[in-house]
Amino acid sequence: MMNIRLAEEKDYLELANMKWEHCKEDDIDYNENNLIGVDKEKFVKQYVEFFKESTEYKIFIAEVDGVIASSMFVYMIPKIPKPNGNAKYIAYLTNVYTKKEFRGEGIGSKLLKCIKDYMIEKKCELIFAWASTNSVNWYCRNDFYNEKELLQCDLIGE
Repeated sequence: MMNIRLAEEKDYLELANMKWEHCKEDDIDYNENNLIGVDKEKFVKQYVEFFKESTEYKIFIAEVDGVIASSMFVYMIPKIPKPNGNAKYIAYLTNVYTKKEFRGEGIGSKLLKCIKDYMIEKKCELIFAWASTNSVNWYCRNDFYNEKELLQCDLIGE
Protein backbone atom coordinates (compact mmCIF):
# COMPACT_ATOMS: atom_id res chain seq x y z
CA MET A 1 0.00 0.00 0.00
CA MET A 2 1.31 3.46 -0.93
CA ASN A 3 1.07 6.52 1.31
CA ILE A 4 2.08 10.01 0.18
CA ARG A 5 2.89 12.57 2.85
CA LEU A 6 5.22 15.34 3.92
CA ALA A 7 8.42 14.12 5.52
CA GLU A 8 8.96 14.33 9.25
CA GLU A 9 12.14 14.50 11.29
CA LYS A 10 12.02 10.71 11.77
CA ASP A 11 12.52 10.37 7.97
CA TYR A 12 15.70 12.45 7.67
CA LEU A 13 18.13 9.59 8.23
CA GLU A 14 16.54 7.46 5.51
CA LEU A 15 16.40 10.49 3.19
CA ALA A 16 20.12 11.11 3.83
CA ASN A 17 20.90 7.54 2.84
CA MET A 18 18.75 7.94 -0.28
CA LYS A 19 20.71 11.09 -1.19
CA TRP A 20 23.95 9.15 -0.78
CA GLU A 21 22.68 6.44 -3.14
CA HIS A 22 21.48 9.09 -5.60
CA CYS A 23 24.97 10.64 -5.64
CA LYS A 24 26.54 7.20 -6.07
CA GLU A 25 24.37 6.62 -9.15
CA ASP A 26 25.24 10.06 -10.55
CA ASP A 27 28.93 9.27 -10.12
CA ILE A 28 28.45 6.18 -12.28
CA ASP A 29 25.89 7.50 -14.79
CA TYR A 30 27.38 10.96 -15.35
CA ASN A 31 31.01 10.43 -14.38
CA GLU A 32 30.60 12.83 -11.45
CA ASN A 33 32.75 12.84 -8.32
CA ASN A 34 30.21 13.40 -5.55
CA LEU A 35 31.56 10.85 -3.09
CA ILE A 36 35.33 10.93 -3.57
CA GLY A 37 36.94 11.69 -0.22
CA VAL A 38 33.58 12.14 1.52
CA ASP A 39 32.89 10.40 4.81
CA LYS A 40 29.36 8.97 4.64
CA GLU A 41 28.74 9.21 8.38
CA LYS A 42 29.78 12.89 8.42
CA PHE A 43 27.60 13.63 5.39
CA VAL A 44 24.55 11.91 6.90
CA LYS A 45 24.94 13.90 10.11
CA GLN A 46 25.27 17.17 8.16
CA TYR A 47 22.22 16.32 6.02
CA VAL A 48 20.02 15.46 9.00
CA GLU A 49 21.07 18.61 10.87
CA PHE A 50 20.38 20.75 7.80
CA PHE A 51 16.77 19.59 7.56
CA LYS A 52 16.22 19.79 11.33
CA GLU A 53 17.11 23.50 11.12
CA SER A 54 15.70 24.32 7.68
CA THR A 55 12.03 24.94 7.05
CA GLU A 56 12.35 26.28 3.51
CA TYR A 57 11.88 22.94 1.77
CA LYS A 58 8.71 20.91 1.58
CA ILE A 59 9.81 17.29 1.41
CA PHE A 60 7.26 14.97 -0.14
CA ILE A 61 7.65 11.22 0.21
CA ALA A 62 5.89 8.15 -1.10
CA GLU A 63 5.96 5.21 1.28
CA VAL A 64 5.28 1.65 0.25
CA ASP A 65 4.49 -0.60 3.20
CA GLY A 66 6.15 1.86 5.57
CA VAL A 67 9.36 2.23 3.52
CA ILE A 68 10.24 5.45 1.72
CA ALA A 69 10.22 4.53 -1.98
CA SER A 70 10.48 7.99 -3.50
CA SER A 71 11.14 11.55 -2.39
CA MET A 72 10.98 15.00 -3.95
CA PHE A 73 11.96 18.34 -2.45
CA VAL A 74 10.17 21.59 -3.28
CA TYR A 75 11.35 25.10 -2.51
CA MET A 76 8.49 27.56 -2.76
CA ILE A 77 9.64 31.02 -3.85
CA PRO A 78 7.22 33.85 -3.02
CA LYS A 79 6.29 36.09 -5.93
CA ILE A 80 6.15 39.84 -5.61
CA PRO A 81 2.49 40.88 -5.92
CA LYS A 82 1.41 42.51 -9.15
CA PRO A 83 -1.88 43.99 -10.35
CA ASN A 84 -4.32 41.24 -11.33
CA GLY A 85 -1.76 38.65 -10.27
CA ASN A 86 -3.21 35.49 -8.81
CA ALA A 87 -0.08 33.40 -8.39
CA LYS A 88 1.70 33.62 -5.05
CA TYR A 89 4.68 31.32 -5.72
CA ILE A 90 6.93 29.65 -8.19
CA ALA A 91 8.49 26.38 -7.09
CA TYR A 92 11.85 24.70 -7.54
CA LEU A 93 11.66 20.89 -7.65
CA THR A 94 14.90 19.17 -6.70
CA ASN A 95 16.35 15.93 -5.34
CA VAL A 96 13.82 13.82 -7.20
CA TYR A 97 14.71 10.23 -6.44
CA THR A 98 13.06 6.83 -6.44
CA LYS A 99 14.88 3.81 -5.02
CA LYS A 100 15.93 1.32 -7.70
CA GLU A 101 13.69 -1.45 -6.41
CA PHE A 102 10.61 0.78 -6.79
CA ARG A 103 11.29 2.21 -10.25
CA GLY A 104 8.98 1.58 -13.17
CA GLU A 105 5.89 1.29 -10.96
CA GLY A 106 4.60 4.85 -11.44
CA ILE A 107 5.37 5.84 -7.85
CA GLY A 108 7.37 8.94 -8.81
CA SER A 109 4.65 10.11 -11.20
CA LYS A 110 1.97 9.66 -8.53
CA LEU A 111 4.09 11.57 -6.02
CA LEU A 112 4.66 14.37 -8.53
CA LYS A 113 0.91 14.54 -9.24
CA CYS A 114 0.24 15.08 -5.53
CA ILE A 115 2.92 17.78 -5.43
CA LYS A 116 1.36 19.55 -8.41
CA ASP A 117 -2.08 19.41 -6.77
CA TYR A 118 -0.58 20.83 -3.55
CA MET A 119 1.13 23.63 -5.50
CA ILE A 120 -2.07 24.53 -7.35
CA GLU A 121 -3.86 24.78 -4.00
CA LYS A 122 -1.10 27.13 -2.78
CA LYS A 123 -1.51 29.29 -5.93
CA CYS A 124 1.84 28.34 -7.41
CA GLU A 125 2.35 29.61 -10.97
CA LEU A 126 4.88 27.02 -12.13
CA ILE A 127 7.36 24.38 -11.07
CA PHE A 128 10.85 24.31 -12.55
CA ALA A 129 13.56 21.67 -12.33
CA TRP A 130 17.00 20.94 -13.71
CA ALA A 131 16.63 17.49 -15.20
CA SER A 132 19.46 15.05 -15.69
CA THR A 133 19.89 13.64 -19.18
CA ASN A 134 18.39 10.33 -18.11
CA SER A 135 15.29 11.92 -16.54
CA VAL A 136 14.18 14.38 -19.25
CA ASN A 137 11.68 11.91 -20.74
CA TRP A 138 10.12 11.25 -17.32
CA TYR A 139 9.65 14.98 -16.74
CA CYS A 140 8.11 15.40 -20.21
CA ARG A 141 5.68 12.53 -19.53
CA ASN A 142 4.67 14.44 -16.39
CA ASP A 143 3.79 17.72 -18.16
CA PHE A 144 7.16 19.50 -17.99
CA TYR A 145 8.54 21.09 -21.13
CA ASN A 146 11.76 22.80 -22.12
CA GLU A 147 10.93 26.47 -22.46
CA LYS A 148 14.58 27.60 -22.72
CA GLU A 149 13.79 30.82 -20.91
CA LEU A 150 15.71 30.02 -17.75
CA LEU A 151 18.96 31.96 -17.73
CA GLN A 152 21.78 30.87 -15.50
CA CYS A 153 24.83 32.56 -14.05
CA ASP A 154 27.29 30.14 -12.44
CA LEU A 155 28.86 31.54 -9.29
CA ILE A 156 30.64 28.72 -7.51
CA GLY A 157 31.39 25.18 -8.63
CA GLU A 158 29.67 22.21 -7.12
